[in-house]
Amino acid sequence: MLIFSRRTLQSVIDTVSGHTPDSQLRSLINAVEKPNKNGIPGVWELYLLAGHILAHNAKVEPTLANGKKPDILLPEHLIYADVKAISDDQAHHDYPIEFFIETFSDQILRRLPVMGNFQVDFGSRKASIDGQLVSVPVLPPKADIAQITKQIALDLRLQGGDFKRPFEYLIVFDGVPTKISFTPGRHDFPTLGWNSAHFTTHRRHDREVDSVAKSALDGARPQLESSPEGSLRGVYLCDGGTELWTKGAAHKTFPIHDIVRRYIASSSWLDFVVLFSVEQERDPTDRMAPSLRSRRATYRVSHSVMARDEAIRDKVDRLVREALAKLDSPLQNIESAYLNRMNTATSIGFRGGWTTMGDDKFRIPARSLGEILAGGNARSILDGDEDRLWISERLAQCHRDGRMIVKTELVSGRPSDDDWIDITFGPKDAAVSPLELPASKKKDPS
Repeated sequence: MLIFSRRTLQSVIDTVSGHTPDSQLRSLINAVEKPNKNGIPGVWELYLLAGHILAHNAKVEPTLANGKKPDILLPEHLIYADVKAISDDQAHHDYPIEFFIETFSDQILRRLPVMGNFQVDFGSRKASIDGQLVSVPVLPPKADIAQITKQIALDLRLQGGDFKRPFEYLIVFDGVPTKISFTPGRHDFPTLGWNSAHFTTHRRHDREVDSVAKSALDGARPQLESSPEGSLRGVYLCDGGTELWTKGAAHKTFPIHDIVRRYIASSSWLDFVVLFSVEQERDPTDRMAPSLRSRRATYRVSHSVMARDEAIRDKVDRLVREALAKLDSPLQNIESAYLNRMNTATSIGFRGGWTTMGDDKFRIPARSLGEILAGGNARSILDGDEDRLWISERLAQCHRDGRMIVKTELVSGRPSDDDWIDITFGPKDAAVSPLELPASKKKDPS
């Protein structure tokens, strides 16, 4: 999956088919099927094309006087746009602390079935940034975080024992120690805190990678500068996996915004730029929830329009909103999509993805049931690598107790790829349990 579900990708492919060369669609399909292929840039282009086709009868790759073919033409509005996606793999080695924390919190929930408070105190070293001496947290390479946090969780499980007493754990990153401490006390869920809420090398990073964004915008110029007189020319600039979006200042001003503002001011051929990324949304009540398990993340495609004047900005913003309204929402953010594609994080699969609702009702992935009916091993498919009580054992106990399934229900997860089967067990049933005397008769000596 690349940001969007496979169902969404298929819908996009169906929409743009006939408007886009088959070779381009085939390239996307091949990229999706290769885990170590960053196909995110290609997904952006087709996704936005599909939205404008559905909302505005957009024309794809119209031929201009100089023979160039910008990606999108909105004929009723005389707007030409070229789609560019920036993917800077190297930038992922310089990342925000929040990524480490999110990954570590997942490992705590998966591998440490304990209650209590975890605290991470990152080590740091001094560095000069923009002429100021600041403390820079020292962390491992981003590609190693999934494996490192998994090992930390396993070490904590060994060191913590019954987790009834406080303890500390030290790990060294690039010669600088980081301390993880645990204190018992909670009786509901584990919590996780850390000593450095945010860190950014905003301005330094801005200067270092300015050319990445600038080269993308420069590449759109020959595609657009021959657009007919009176038309609007713009670029859709998409986050394909770069710290220009995912690493910004504490007040949500990202380097890409500054770069684009400067570029528009110095480029007479360009009327607007729309920045696209994926933004995480949480219910306001969840933001204050201390429990890791209470986090319920949803995502949406976020956009920001920068233009020469307010009239152009408002018009383009309205059209973009209309296009996005025709499309499904994303299922993960750019970072998780990128890492899943590069095989540096655990893919969001369905093994072990079961839940219980009381003693009678169980929810399992519909995909898992299909695999079992096709001859797959039920225990392996249902249980996955979870350390908690196995779902296969829970279901087996219902069978041993002589309980029958009295209801099954399909719960659709569209547009995501997660469909679920709700299975409800009834009381003890003679059809699958030994015959026996009523309880009142058992005490009768005769």
